[in-house]
Order: sequence, then C-alpha cells, then structure tokens
Amino acid sequence: MIPVNQVDAIRQEILDAQSTITRNIQTFKELVSSEELNEQELLVTNKVELRPVRRVGHPPKPPNDIVWMPQYAQHLANPVVTAVARRVLDDHLRIAQLHTRIIATSKPDGTPGDFVSAENRGCADSREWHTDWPHDLSAYGSDNPGENVGCIRQPFPDVTMCLVMIWYLTDVDEDLGGTWVVPGSHKDKRNPRGPSDGIMVTAPILGDMQVTASAGSVYIQDSRSWHASAMHNPSGRERVAMVNRWCPWWLSVDDYAPGGIYNMVCRPLSHLEYLALPTDLQPLMRHLCPDEQDTLQQPVLDRAKAAHLRTRWGFRQLEKNPDSLARANAYIRVPISLPEGWMRIE
Repeated sequence: MIPVNQVDAIRQEILDAQSTITRNIQTFKELVSSEELNEQELLVTNKVELRPVRRVGHPPKPPNDIVWMPQYAQHLANPVVTAVARRVLDDHLRIAQLHTRIIATSKPDGTPGDFVSAENRGCADSREWHTDWPHDLSAYGSDNPGENVGCIRQPFPDVTMCLVMIWYLTDVDEDLGGTWVVPGSHKDKRNPRGPSDGIMVTAPILGDMQVTASAGSVYIQDSRSWHASAMHNPSGRERVAMVNRWCPWWLSVDDYAPGGIYNMVCRPLSHLEYLALPTDLQPLMRHLCPDEQDTLQQPVLDRAKAAHLRTRWGFRQLEKNPDSLARANAYIRVPISLPEGWMRIE
C-alpha cells in the first residue's frame, strides 16, 4: 500500500513523530500532576500541545498523531484500503484511533528489545493475547468509570464492528516483530481476557502464527481476532508500524471515559490541521475536529435516497390500484430459524 521508494522516508517520519509524541505526553502528565494549570490555561500554554475535543465538558487531549505524519497521511485513505473497509463495515467510515507501535530490537549488550515491561522482554514463547475495541473486555480502564471507554459484552454478536489495520514500515516475520494471531478466533465465543473462559493470556495457543509481510504492507483484521504484539525482536532492527482502528458511523466513539485524557481514542484535530489533511482522508477524521459538522458521508445519503424513492413508489401503487396489491408480495418468504431442539409444526 505504500510504494517501496517512499517507505524509508515515512518510517523515519514515524520514528521522529514518536519522539515528539512521547515528549508531549510526558510534559502533559507533569503539568497535570503538578496542578499548575487549569483546563483553559492548558490549552493556551506553550509548554505542551493540546487540542479541545468535540465532547462538551470533556478536557482537552494531545493532538491526533497524524499531525506529525504528513507523508503517511497521504496513504492512510488508500482506495484499496477504504474499499475493503466500506465492504466490511459500512459506507460511512471513521478512524477512531491511530498510533505508532514500535518494537525495539535486542541491544548489543544482550538487553532484549520490545515495548513491554523489562522483565517480559525477549520471551519468544510468551504472548499478550487480547482483542481490540470495542471488543476489548478491559475497556482500557478496568472498573474506573473515568477511564473505561466501554465494551461489547460476551458472547460477542457475529457482526464486524471494527477493523484493525497495522501498516508495517519494516519487513516483519518470526524474528522481526510479526504480529501474533489466532486465525478464525473472531468467530470463537470465548475471549483471552474472558473471566470464565479459562484462557491464559500469556501462553501460546495451538494454531497461532506470526504475520509475515514486506515493508509498506497493511495487515487488516476483525477487532474480535485474538492477537498480540511480539515480545521478542532479535533481528537487529526496530519494527516500525502504525496501528489504526476503523469503525462504522453508527458505533459510539469516545462518548465515555471523561478522564481519559491520555488515551488514543479520538485524539482531536484543530481546524487548520483538519483542513491540511488530504481531501480523501478528511471525511474519515472529520469527527475529530470540533469546528467541523460531522455530517453523514455521501454513500449513506445515496442509500437513504434510494430507500425513500422506493417507499414513494409503493405508495403511488397504493393510490393508483390498491386492489392489485393483495398478492404483490406473494413470492416473499421469510425463513424462520428456531433454537436447537425446537420443532416446527406446520
């Protein structure tokens, strides 16, 4: 999805952006913990980059990571990617989350690389199985209402509600931070974090595998899929990737977690930052800009117009020849699915 001759530049852009994002978040945390500034003062201070959010009564958040990645932004709305997302989700799409995922490599002194806690790094046979929002059972906040963003309850309905896309800016395989996945797990009623499912989140699962892909590729999965970032990377190179989560318009995004000022859910954009996005990317991120009305995207409106015209046609037939409608739907049959063990009596 990203041309080979552009991969190196975008990879470096993401690494530079990660440094900026980390410094900004750290400064933000220090200001909040010191209680030096109130919410309005935070928005105008030159010590940290923050943006107001669309939600009334919620505090500002750091800006969306995309503002530091203008080259990557040119590819985010790739027509192949958006076509897949529209086919699986709906015609109106939103990118709810976007963040870097960099897995450090082992150092020459033998120190294992990774992004997890130091005591767990370098464990080739360990996992951290989970599913992603809105199917993340821990909901980013456990039982803290200020941090919990909500989650679909188990058993998950058989509906794809979010697509997770991992854009690899380095080659990935078994030794270079390939994402661990359990194929077919999006159809399983259990969950690695399920309180009653008996699954060990840190242990291998029979049939699991690592994604192998070349730099510039995009891995797409249902958010219900069991997956984990690799806990080891002995390749000698950092694994650089961008993760984003795409949702249909009807899914509640960022309505909860009023205290979630650091989380990556719907990090906002200023109006100028929004207008600077590529034109084809703007509709996918319009909900992140408080100064933009988030109207329904055109394919949804076209669908609604077609339904409206069909309804009008039906009533015209009713007005013209009501007697002819008695058998107009005679060919329509609705199959009835009965629970297992039930018997249908004709």
